[in-house]
Amino acid sequence: MKIRNRITLWISFAGLASSAVLSLVVFFWGLETPYEFLDQELEIRAHTLTDELTREQAEGGPVARDLERFSHLYWARVYDAEGREIFASQMARKIALPMQPGDQGYLVRTTIPLGSFYSDEDDEPAAFWNRVFTVTVGGARYQAHVARPVESLVGESIESAIMIGCALLASVLTVVVVGYLVAGKILRPVQEINRLTAEITEKTLEKRIPLAGNRDEIDELAASLNEMFNRLQYSFLRQKEFVANASHELKTPITLLRLSMEETLQDEHLPLPLQDQLLAQERALTRISQLVKSLLDLSRLELSEVLEKETFSLGELVASVVTEFQALMQDQHLTFTSQMAGACVIHADQEKVRRIVINLLDNAIRYNQPGGEIRCRIEPSSAGQGQIALRLANTGAGIDSDDRARVFDQFYRCEKSRATAHGGSGLGLTIVKRIVELHGGSITVTSEAPQWTVFVVTLPLGSPA
Repeated sequence: MKIRNRITLWISFAGLASSAVLSLVVFFWGLETPYEFLDQELEIRAHTLTDELTREQAEGGPVARDLERFSHLYWARVYDAEGREIFASQMARKIALPMQPGDQGYLVRTTIPLGSFYSDEDDEPAAFWNRVFTVTVGGARYQAHVARPVESLVGESIESAIMIGCALLASVLTVVVVGYLVAGKILRPVQEINRLTAEITEKTLEKRIPLAGNRDEIDELAASLNEMFNRLQYSFLRQKEFVANASHELKTPITLLRLSMEETLQDEHLPLPLQDQLLAQERALTRISQLVKSLLDLSRLELSEVLEKETFSLGELVASVVTEFQALMQDQHLTFTSQMAGACVIHADQEKVRRIVINLLDNAIRYNQPGGEIRCRIEPSSAGQGQIALRLANTGAGIDSDDRARVFDQFYRCEKSRATAHGGSGLGLTIVKRIVELHGGSITVTSEAPQWTVFVVTLPLGSPA
C-alpha cells in the first residue's frame, strides 16, 4: 500500500474515532436533556398541585374542584400523609400507572393511543414519564405522583440519532477526502525528490535536488541526498581520471617495448624458436596497445563533453571508411552494398562520427562469416524530423537476446573465446554509444541468430550555430 493511502487511512481512523466520540456524547446528552427538563416541569406541576390543594383545604371548599385546570394534559395523583388518595386528574382516572417511589424518573409504556390526549398526534401507543415527589406545604406532607406522555420525545430522540448518524457519515467522508488531499500535499516534495533522483545517473551526476528552504525533514533529506551525489560524483571522477592517467602512462612504455621488439625481430641471425616467441609477444603487445588506446579514448570521452562540430556529408565519410577496409573485406570475400537517401549532410564532430563508423564496420567484418554480406543504409530517421539514421547490418552468428542487453557494457563480449580469437577488447561498442550520447542520439541493435545483426545509429542533423 502506498504511503499516501496509509496516511489517508490513519487520518480517517483518527477523524472517525473523534467524530464517533463526539457524536455519542451529543447523542446521550440529547437523550438526557429533555428528561431533565421534564423532571423540572413535573416537579413544578407537583408543587403547584399541592399548593392549590392546601389552599382549597384552608378555605374549607370542596377539595380538588378547580384543580383540573392545573393538571390539564398531565397524569397526576396526590396522597396525604396516611397514603389516602385525595386527588386524581382526569387522565389518571382513565389510566392506571404504577408508582415507584424514589428520586429517579421512570418510563411506563401503555397501549393507549397518543391521539387520545393530543389531537395533532397519531394513534401510536403513548409512553409516560413518571416522577414521585414528597411535598410539604404548611406543615402538611403530601406525596405527588405526576406523569406526562412523552412519545413525541422518543420519536424526536430517534430522529436525532438518525441525524447524528448521517452527520457522522458525512464527517467521515469529508475526513477521507481532506486526508487524501493533505497526504498528497505532504508527499508532493517526496515525489518530486524521487523524480529528480531517478533522473540522476552516472552521466548526469552534476544534477542536484533543489532545496525548498523550509528547514524541515524534507529539506534535510534533499540535503543528505545532494551530499551523497557529491561523494558519488567525486568518486566517479577520480575513477575516470585514474583510468585516463593509467592509460596515458602505459602508452609510452608499451610503445617503447613494441619498437624494441620490432628492432630485435629485424635481426636475421635470430634462432627460429626465439623468433617465433618474439612474434607471439609482439602480437600480445599489439593487443595491449589497442586496449590501452581504447581505454584512453573512452576516458577522454567520459571526462570531456566538448564536440568540435562541423558540417559534412555522412555518406562521403562512410565511403572513405569503407575504402580503408576494402582490402580486409576482400580477404574474407565479403560483399558490401550501400544505399543513401540524398546528400545526408549533418552538423557534428566529424572525427568522432568517423570513429563510430570505423568501430561498427570493424565489428561487422570481424564477426562476419566467410563469403558473407554487409549492408549499409543512410536515411531520415522514422523517430522524428531533424534526425538521420545509419543502419549497418552484417551476416554472421548473431547475438543472443541475453547478450544484446549488455553488448554496450565495458569489456563485455558475447563469446569470450571467439572475441579473443578476433582480438576484441570489449570497448568498441562502449565508445560508440558514448559518442552517440554526446551528440544527443541513440543506438540500438537487433539480431536473431543466425540471421542479420543490425546496428541502428540515430543522430540529429544539427545546424551551425
